[in-house]
Amino acid sequence: MALHGLCQPLTVLQCRLAMGELIGEPDAMLEAIREALKECVRLNQTVGTMRTMLQQVKADTNNERIG
Repeated sequence: MALHGLCQPLTVLQCRLAMGELIGEPDAMLEAIREALKECVRLNQTVGTMRTMLQQVKADTNNERIG
């Protein structure tokens, strides 16, 4: 589920940057960069969630082996 959550922000990131490049004006590119940075925050949050989930699974697996 978390992996699927990466798709939308990645697509938005790509589209924002492509639109800024397509328009070709400095203000459009700056706006695209600002919006892309917001999407990077979303991506990092999702990756953080995935990391936490994987660490929990690893801990649970280790506990099952010990117990």
